[in-house]
Amino acid sequence: MWEPITSLGASLHKETIRYLQSSYPRGLYRHQLRAIERWCAGDDVCLATGTASGKSALFFTAGIETLAKRYKARVLAMYPTRALAQEQAARWRQALAETGRPWSVGLIDGSVHKADRAPVLREADVIVSTPDVTHSWLLPSVGSNSAVRTFLQHLRLIVVDEVHTYSGVMGTNSAFLFRRLAHVTDALGGAFRLVCASATIAEPEEHVAKLFGRPFTVIGSEQDTSPRYPVTVEFLSPPPTMDVLPSLAHLLRQIVSQGKRVIAFLDSRQQVEIMGAMLQRQEADADDDDANDDRLDEFAQAGILPYRSGYEAHDRQAIQQGLTSGSLRGVVSTSALELGMDIPNLDVAVLVGLPKSQTSFLQRIGRVGRHRDGHVIILHSKTAFDDTVFDNPHLLWQRPLTEAVLYLEHPRAQYIHAMCLAGIGGEHDLAVGRRPSDPDTFQLSSSVDWPPGFADLCQAERSGQVPPEFDQMRMEAGDSPHHTYFLRDVERRFVVERQEMPDIERLGDLSFSQLMREAYPGAIYRYMGRGYRVTQIFYSTGKVIVRREKQYHTRPYVVPPRIFPQMDRPGTKVYQCGHGVLIESDILVDEMVTGFVEQRGRARYPFDYPIQNHPDLRGVRWDRPVFQRRYVTHGISFYHPDLRESEMMEALMGLLLDAYAAVVPFETQDVNVGIGKVTRSANPVLPSDVKMVTLYDRVYGSLHLAARILEPGVLERVADQMDAYLRTEFWRQLDPKVHLVGASWTNSLREPLVMLGGQAEAAVSGETEHNGESRVRVILPGSIGYVEHEGKPFLVKAVFFKPAGLFYRGLYPDDKSHENCEIQLPVHRVTEMPGESRYGWYDVDSGEMIEDPTAGT
Repeated sequence: MWEPITSLGASLHKETIRYLQSSYPRGLYRHQLRAIERWCAGDDVCLATGTASGKSALFFTAGIETLAKRYKARVLAMYPTRALAQEQAARWRQALAETGRPWSVGLIDGSVHKADRAPVLREADVIVSTPDVTHSWLLPSVGSNSAVRTFLQHLRLIVVDEVHTYSGVMGTNSAFLFRRLAHVTDALGGAFRLVCASATIAEPEEHVAKLFGRPFTVIGSEQDTSPRYPVTVEFLSPPPTMDVLPSLAHLLRQIVSQGKRVIAFLDSRQQVEIMGAMLQRQEADADDDDANDDRLDEFAQAGILPYRSGYEAHDRQAIQQGLTSGSLRGVVSTSALELGMDIPNLDVAVLVGLPKSQTSFLQRIGRVGRHRDGHVIILHSKTAFDDTVFDNPHLLWQRPLTEAVLYLEHPRAQYIHAMCLAGIGGEHDLAVGRRPSDPDTFQLSSSVDWPPGFADLCQAERSGQVPPEFDQMRMEAGDSPHHTYFLRDVERRFVVERQEMPDIERLGDLSFSQLMREAYPGAIYRYMGRGYRVTQIFYSTGKVIVRREKQYHTRPYVVPPRIFPQMDRPGTKVYQCGHGVLIESDILVDEMVTGFVEQRGRARYPFDYPIQNHPDLRGVRWDRPVFQRRYVTHGISFYHPDLRESEMMEALMGLLLDAYAAVVPFETQDVNVGIGKVTRSANPVLPSDVKMVTLYDRVYGSLHLAARILEPGVLERVADQMDAYLRTEFWRQLDPKVHLVGASWTNSLREPLVMLGGQAEAAVSGETEHNGESRVRVILPGSIGYVEHEGKPFLVKAVFFKPAGLFYRGLYPDDKSHENCEIQLPVHRVTEMPGESRYGWYDVDSGEMIEDPTAGT
């Protein structure tokens, strides 16, 4: 089990040996020793072993060795969340203290004011931070801040923990961030090595090479000799007459009454907040208008706190301190606390339902059993997925680990980072000190591999020849793409504020998709268990204004997403699959909230938009006529002749989503399913005005996650999983007709895929020849289109030709701040709105407009 540290004596500096002997007097585990050996041999190393296996030994050893052997060397330790960074900063300080050298550790995250960051950077040898701060402050400050420049010149080691979390949008953006960091340090004459770790990751060699753009030596679980404390897993179903959340509240109170410390996981931010309010035992009609300073005192009395992403720094720190000190008996959290944060003396982990991701499951149960025997309770959340596992518990350990997804060819992601790095006056120019009159010798660093097409996009950005589809992004970014575009989203974020002049209190931030679920106009937005009424939303400035409200509950009236497969677009593929058809294409998604229902005790009050003259909802407004989110993404649409009725499709589309999640794990917020509609069909195998079940990416611009269902063997495995779910109690209780159609659809999906063809060439080019004349398909004047990158409908008033090409003249009808401004946009920038746009053909030679009588509403 133990390996002697003396075997490393010839390779390590005396300070490093002193740290290891002090921290590991009995020796190292085999995986720790092998990882350190490969580090000493000059490799970049990834340690991919289980939770609580001592991965930090590699981090601290590499950090101390770097500082000891390199004069003025600096270390950057990156953690994916602020909570983890703040906890690990204390552990870095403890590790450095063991060496006897006066090395210091500094923490720079979003909670540290910008004015206070440079002194920390000058004084500390190890900087603990998050990738977000590296993106938004460190790199763009390389030309204006001498402390930043000096730090990057002497940066010799980067430590990255929990690399499995670098997936999807955040992982894709971070992959470019690490490459930008390598480019800038290279330009400054420096270079760094890398160590990283993850407890649960599939295909670690492939993932880390793609994430960092360089090869790694991976030390896996086969060399892990660390001990494992027994963890008991208990399956528990709530009483049939009790909902899940009240059952959870009762269970948590029972656990803490026994003197045990507990962590509970919920997938929904709103459920975490509701649970926080329940655990405070606040009555629904109680008066909550207490001072905000009392908020944590209320939770301290309850003994169990809520925790989620989006909390302000001072609230997060207070919760973390309560957990690590033991003054709190428990916490109810989203996935925000499932990472490697070591919360001492936890006895019980409660999982409300099985996470769709096996990686997430292992991370959550890994919070207990770290220092002594642990106990895990899985509380049935009344879903078909839970039914399946409760009936067959062995399935719990047979699911595949989540495969981290990095879509480095994503054009929107590429352009964000091309602006940051290669834009005139961007990170490259700042690093080399280029002046406007200097010759341009820009070339990407050869120290890392770059995704295909990125170098060309960087050169296009520097020359001002950016493809027109990025025009809107360029305008939105202005001079600060680092602050316009965040690592964790490709859509903008909204800041929540409570304004009581002269004070303004920040209450977290939200993405647009979270806004639709949690902070729509009039909603009760929850923060730290308290209720706040959303009174104003300003899309143009990204502000959400709230006021204190009683502990009411609201639920939005959400119109089922309108989903329109864009079959005319390049890249569309059509397949025959048994008696059905599959279409891979771009998807236009239209989401809308039309009002909400409010629960006040036992009374329910419905409110429809627009809200007018209601005394409790005074001042509620939104700067657009409807509360709506539109975006273009990518997905797979399924047509089957037995799936004709909307009720049948709604019943079965969840079956597809659950089965897909079991076969190809993904984060629950990244993929969705709905009913797609094609208002016309040029493909002879599809009827006109057909409805289809559509599996699609919820990420703006798409990461092609849904498309993985077409990879070899995946569709057949999904069909097998659908068949297994149909045999569970949950599905057996449904209408037999639903079960019959589900079985027929499942059998069809097992058939081989046969390519039927793609889009028409005319649709690809946007032009066609008619009687020898060149015609371009356009939206007709007086009709509505949609500007993808702006996220707004566009009213076409005229179509005209100029030397730069064919253009629309029109306006944004929903944008009251520019309602009198006419805007010119290239034709390719405006997408047709299925069911709303009327379209036809523009004759380039004659300027004549010809309406297509079969098109539009």
